[in-house]
Amino acid sequence: MNSPDSWILALSWLDRLIEAVRSPSYNLKVIYLGVTSLGLAAGVCGCFLLFRKRSLLSDTIGHSTLPGVCIAFLLFARWGSGGKSFIALMIGALITGWLSVRAVQWIKNNSKIKEDAALAIPLTVLYGLGVVLLSVVQDSNLNLQGSSGLEYYLFGMVASMIQAEAIMLAIVSLGALTVISLFFKELNCLSFDEDFVASQGLPHRWLDEVLMLTCLTVTIAGLQTVGLLMIMAAFIIPPATARLWTDSMPWTLAIAGFVGATGALIGAIASAVIFRLPAGAAIILASALLFGFSMLFGSRKGWVVRQLKVARLEKRLSENQLLRDLFDRLEAQQKVRLLAGLDFSRDLAQVSLPVHDILKDRGWSQRKERSVARSLSSQNLLKFERGDCVQLTTQGLERAIAVARTHRLTELYLIEHADVAPARVHQYVEKIEEITNPEIASDIHQLFSNELEQALIPAEPHRGGDTS
Repeated sequence: MNSPDSWILALSWLDRLIEAVRSPSYNLKVIYLGVTSLGLAAGVCGCFLLFRKRSLLSDTIGHSTLPGVCIAFLLFARWGSGGKSFIALMIGALITGWLSVRAVQWIKNNSKIKEDAALAIPLTVLYGLGVVLLSVVQDSNLNLQGSSGLEYYLFGMVASMIQAEAIMLAIVSLGALTVISLFFKELNCLSFDEDFVASQGLPHRWLDEVLMLTCLTVTIAGLQTVGLLMIMAAFIIPPATARLWTDSMPWTLAIAGFVGATGALIGAIASAVIFRLPAGAAIILASALLFGFSMLFGSRKGWVVRQLKVARLEKRLSENQLLRDLFDRLEAQQKVRLLAGLDFSRDLAQVSLPVHDILKDRGWSQRKERSVARSLSSQNLLKFERGDCVQLTTQGLERAIAVARTHRLTELYLIEHADVAPARVHQYVEKIEEITNPEIASDIHQLFSNELEQALIPAEPHRGGDTS
């Protein structure tokens, strides 16, 4: 395709995008209503499946609906009332989907088979049966009217959605959200600790049935939208995306519902703009793009956020290590103990100390030494002297004393209360300093408050140093 043709195609896509967003046709409005309702309900319901480690249950239900759809079609076609009735097909799908849920529970409760295998057995058996029945339905010798479009239940067919189906999806979504709102507290506890729910006298099995029936209903309602082969993604991707942004259950439900609805809407718009783009696949890909964005920038567990947190943590640890090493050298040169309290001479902050010589045992590069020193200098904790020498400010000396005190008290705590060998405790504390937050440090200081008042903290607890 040459360049002018590419520009023409791009402009045509842009025109259709503007039209699909600003002035959608009646059919598009119907589709938008249906898919956003489905995405919202599937995202919210999927959160409970995710926390109960049953995310693949939606896949089992979706695949197991195929024989129900085919059997319902055959029965209604034989009765002469039209086999391709949406309500009839949904009833058939609901029956076999419910049978698959019961089969999973029966296998798990009456055998030693684990839940993942219990999910896979009904999925494969019923889907295999469905493929056989689908071939029977499409047999040209039977002359069944309306059988040509039945395979759309495998991949979804959003373009054929009518107003009644969109309203049905909206009603199902509203019903699912209502059930979850009414039993949110109980379902929330059930998702994390089923034994606790049972110990409180609550009907945990009945609550589990309610949750499964709700998810089953949403799954069946979404078959014609994304198809049984992709319905699992509608239940898994939005909750997984939400977990990258928050640890709060209410916010997880809200974000998952938003991601599900937004992904469905974007996918429907993309399908309207790009000819021959399957709407079901476009919906899943749009949700996957939102998941990919969240994987990078999610406020709780996004890759970029985690890298920034790691970088800030490493920066803080490096600063503390440099301050502690400068303090140790200063303490050794002055032959005084500065950990007895904060009543020390501020004149001690006027001593120049060689950074490179002090840090040679750490194996830092000169670039890292300069970077950490500049960071401390920007915080007015030290200032540069001639050569590679630095001088702690009064504020820097106070922080260095606090850092050294916490480090030595942590060593002493591990030796006396955690039975860590003195020969290994120094390296151990170096590794756990990243999790020694101010609250932990405060607790350790309180534990050794008497020793601090009497200046009984050894200079080097890991070497059995004296307290003089």
